[in-house]
Amino acid sequence: MSNDKRVVRKPHRVVALLAAATTAAMVVLGSQLAFAQSGGVGSPGTTTTPTTPTAPTGAMIFPVGGPHTFGQGVGAARKGHTHQGQDIMAACGTPLVAVSRAKVKFVSFQSLAGNYVVIRNKKLHQDYMYAHLAARASVTKGTVVQPGQQIGIVGQTGDATACHLHFELWLGKWYRGGHPVDPMPYLQTYQGYKS
Repeated sequence: MSNDKRVVRKPHRVVALLAAATTAAMVVLGSQLAFAQSGGVGSPGTTTTPTTPTAPTGAMIFPVGGPHTFGQGVGAARKGHTHQGQDIMAACGTPLVAVSRAKVKFVSFQSLAGNYVVIRNKKLHQDYMYAHLAARASVTKGTVVQPGQQIGIVGQTGDATACHLHFELWLGKWYRGGHPVDPMPYLQTYQGYKS
């Protein structure tokens, strides 16, 4: 005689368990699919399709809400220094959006950067600097912005020879103990990135 005690499940419990497992698998696979679709390195000058920046809180959004190409990146030679960000070429007037939930830290003008805004994601210990805006940023210092919220428009102010966004990503605070890093690997993971 066998001591094998088998559990017999009722059909509706089996169906419920399968439905729960399927839902969990779809959530995991769906997030991986979204991640896979967001990546890919494009060569400079590649044209992209328009983006529609809408995302849930906590998501990371590409900073340019429209067609764009990529210009010079980190390390390009400049007078007396090197380029500290990624140039994202787009038509003047294209919306610029917050890459994440962040607090506006600086809204100002500088002769090289032109109109600029810096937002801080305190949770990630990252600052994001947007330069060459067409006009003063549409947000004020101290405001908390959500991912995909418009904060300005692409321009050509300061030392810019074409309409574009100069985008910097700083680990830590912008010019206050932090340091800039190449934002391209981060940009490639943001929702709305197109190569």
